[in-house]
Amino acid sequence: MKLKTLVRFPFDIRRARQLLREKPAATHSFPQRGVALVLRTDQMLIDGARHLATIAHHTNQIGSPLTLVCDSMLLAGIAHKPHGRSMLMMPGVDYAATTDGLPADTLVLTDSPQPVGGPRQTIQMQIGRDIDRTIPVMPYPMHPATLRYIDEQRLAELRDHQRWISVLFAGNQKERYGDSQIRRGFGMLNRLEMLTTITDNFEPRIVQQIAAAKSPDAIVLSDSRVDPVSASDWLPAIASADFFLCCPGSSQPTCHHLIEAMSVGTIPIIEYGDRVTPPLVDGETAICFSGRTGLIDAVHQIDEMPKHKIQTMRRNVADFYDAHLCGATFMQGLRDGTTNTDRKQICMPFHHENLSQPNVEMRRAA
Repeated sequence: MKLKTLVRFPFDIRRARQLLREKPAATHSFPQRGVALVLRTDQMLIDGARHLATIAHHTNQIGSPLTLVCDSMLLAGIAHKPHGRSMLMMPGVDYAATTDGLPADTLVLTDSPQPVGGPRQTIQMQIGRDIDRTIPVMPYPMHPATLRYIDEQRLAELRDHQRWISVLFAGNQKERYGDSQIRRGFGMLNRLEMLTTITDNFEPRIVQQIAAAKSPDAIVLSDSRVDPVSASDWLPAIASADFFLCCPGSSQPTCHHLIEAMSVGTIPIIEYGDRVTPPLVDGETAICFSGRTGLIDAVHQIDEMPKHKIQTMRRNVADFYDAHLCGATFMQGLRDGTTNTDRKQICMPFHHENLSQPNVEMRRAA
């Protein structure tokens, strides 16, 4: 354990208890079967505890209460993370130090292979890099800030949104998105390499701010540091484009931009379509490419694509999201038993290295 974790523990644990004590009262009930997150490691603290917040959001979204079970040291660590604090403040989330008081029908998700105790259905979360499609694969989540502004009616409206941009990228372009980790680890272009390739080959069409796009063939490459988009405006911004340039994250390919784009029927241009489950299909649910030349060819391909083909692909993309990428649907399948969990494991390929120790050999995605 790091010294700084011990030093800040008194402050963080007080903050955790205060958040739990002073959270807003729930405005509705959670009548469905409960879910518990039983954590024995800090694996779920990656990305600012983002994945904890999204699991809690989707659990409450399907009408189930969520109980967080961990020791006080880990609870303090969660409270130290920005999205961890958001999770603790959710009205449908409670905390318990042990599993003793959980109802017998509680669905338990845990990051440890060690027995949780009792007769409860328990599923181990395999968190890491490799994709084992012999067990259910949790879809990569949207950003927690975006989830606050999404529902079925809003998605339906945004899928019919007027499109005035051909290709859009909007996101962070910090220097760390240009290091060699993505190429070394996954054999693909990093974010800055993708953006440079587009700029070098399509410079007359490049616009750097979303509001400045005036031509239907515009390619918008917006840096969120200088052209920020608020969380409430994020999905409408993506829905303004036919295609979204799905650049990878800083250390592993999958980024929340992909899920958000597909939710509103914006077609991904992507080099890591094989890391989606099931894999995206070129020309049907994505424009897939490999390397610099492939990316250039992909833009030429969409330039020549008739409008009816784009409209068909947009419908395919939205349908794919509904069937395979909606986090609430996935959680409901686990809770209600409509998803096969005979192996008592789910795969969560959210990181650049394997954090958990699987009981079976993982199948590696390229």
